[in-house]
Amino acid sequence: MPAKVDVSMCVGCGVCVNECLLGAISLNDEIASVDETLCTECGACIDACPSGAISLK
Repeated sequence: MPAKVDVSMCVGCGVCVNECLLGAISLNDEIASVDETLCTECGACIDACPSGAISLK
């Protein structure tokens, strides 16, 4: 299952965008958004997210 962003926890810092080597994450209205077709569930964004807003549920 692709990474999911808890929008109530996302602060829009963009760290996850820079960490994702596949370009699967973008910021939309200052909230991270995961393109499920590109996400390979590597977990790099989860480790990088300072607010803990991303998970693999």
